[in-house]
Amino acid sequence: MATYNQFVVTDAGRALLAKAVANKGTFTISSIKTSSHTYTQGEIAALYNLDDVKQSFPLASAMTIDGTTIKLQFNVTNVGLAKSYTLATLGVYAMYNNSETLFAVSTANNPDVMNAEQAGALVRNILATVYIKTSNASSISIAVDMDTYVTKAMLDAAEKKVLDLAHPIGSVYLQVGGTDPATAFGGTWKKIEGSYLIASGSYDGVTLKPGSRVGETRHEISLKEMPEHDHEGDTDHNGKHRHGTWGENPKYGGGPFGIYDNKPNHAGSNGGIDYDNLIYNTSTDGDHTHHFTTGKSGGGNPMRVMPLATVVDAWYRTA
Repeated sequence: MATYNQFVVTDAGRALLAKAVANKGTFTISSIKTSSHTYTQGEIAALYNLDDVKQSFPLASAMTIDGTTIKLQFNVTNVGLAKSYTLATLGVYAMYNNSETLFAVSTANNPDVMNAEQAGALVRNILATVYIKTSNASSISIAVDMDTYVTKAMLDAAEKKVLDLAHPIGSVYLQVGGTDPATAFGGTWKKIEGSYLIASGSYDGVTLKPGSRVGETRHEISLKEMPEHDHEGDTDHNGKHRHGTWGENPKYGGGPFGIYDNKPNHAGSNGGIDYDNLIYNTSTDGDHTHHFTTGKSGGGNPMRVMPLATVVDAWYRTA
């Protein structure tokens, strides 16, 4: 890579400084221009313009360092450059009375080539930093600091490194109403549609693996899942019947109506003696059944599984 010599202030540049020191006007650093022409150190002072100017870039920033020093920065790039050239000379220009004048010049040792911009080819961005230090018009010191250029491959690697740090492969990105994150961050992303997100690991006795799809949208409950409950209903009637035992005294109609002891020790219904009064000793009789019916309820449809949620667009990076 080329290195650049200290800037040499032109005679026109010193004249601008002298006017500024004498309060006879002000000037503004306006641009930096590149040239393929090679100059000797002795030729610079007399220059008013550069020969073979190839590109021009506006001042990117200016900062006052102290009472005598200012820092200027320019971004020199091959973006939009149609034809390659040798970057041999840099010229800083200043505006005075609506006229642009060459203020200072720096030449390169072992000039580098500024390649034309092509798809997939070299992309160059050079940050030119210029320090101008002066106490008066005759005492001027200008230093130049040129940062290294970067290639497209270097830019791609830097962008990928930033992407991998901020959104590593497998990371999830959430947004509302957005587009594919690849347009903003790069990488390859797949959209997650129609499902909730749940952390991997053990859940209720089930192992959840990252990337797997679990759960259901509708669920039919089983008998074991049904809440414990009771039913009420009505029974129907099933004939008439009696209960009793076999009688022991045929004198009073012994038969399946009770036990009779032929003793006057039982009060009758008319207040007298009732010799055939029933002694309380019976057995079952008249076998029968009852039918029990309950009413139906419920539609039997699967229930929807959807808790309250806010809908977002979800993506995860795959590459």
